[in-house]
Amino acid sequence: MSDLPPIPWEGTKDKQRSLNKKRVGMVVDLRRCIGCHACSIACKTENEIPLGSFRNRVRYLEQPETETLSFLPLLCMHCQDAPCLGACPTQAPTRLADGRVVINQDKCCGMKACISACPYGAIYIDTQSGRADKCDLCTHRTSLDLEPACVASCPTDTLRYGDLGDPNDPLAKYAKEHNAKPFKEDAGTHPSILYVKHEKWMEQSAATGVQLSPEDNEIIYEQNKGQS
Repeated sequence: MSDLPPIPWEGTKDKQRSLNKKRVGMVVDLRRCIGCHACSIACKTENEIPLGSFRNRVRYLEQPETETLSFLPLLCMHCQDAPCLGACPTQAPTRLADGRVVINQDKCCGMKACISACPYGAIYIDTQSGRADKCDLCTHRTSLDLEPACVASCPTDTLRYGDLGDPNDPLAKYAKEHNAKPFKEDAGTHPSILYVKHEKWMEQSAATGVQLSPEDNEIIYEQNKGQS
């Protein structure tokens, strides 16, 4: 059983570091996911996400050399070394004291530099505001000690929320016990969203859009990145 990824902020290039070492995040246990889209639907409803855009999306992936499907929820990874932070010329993406990365809408000019920098396809252009948007782990809910909408709606406890920076937090214990790993670890971003039973082949198979059923070989909705 391996340890968790690096202790929050130690050895990272990110200059916006938390002083209290808190690192909110999630563990996605792929053994439990049934591909029901409850998380993505709850997210769109809670955050009033426009048609064609998703903060949380689910991929149906056919396992190599089998006809068995795997389900893969994807969202902003709230990286410790977040590429979007350094890419934006107006410094719209910023880090809160608890470690999560959010986009300051007042600073965003819609240049899409953060979109190009993100290796996870997690950022999109809101068609109504013309500004970048993404998952913020439901800051408005967690500030009231509520779980993010996706976590609260998941019927199988696939998604778990907590503080990865506290070794005594139930989430940190779950991540260590079940050997949770980052998605696209080779990108060197040190995500705060970790996966149980994540397999390398999934990284090549997952696109940036959303399927509505396993029969759809390609994506139905492409994340809206704005007009080029």
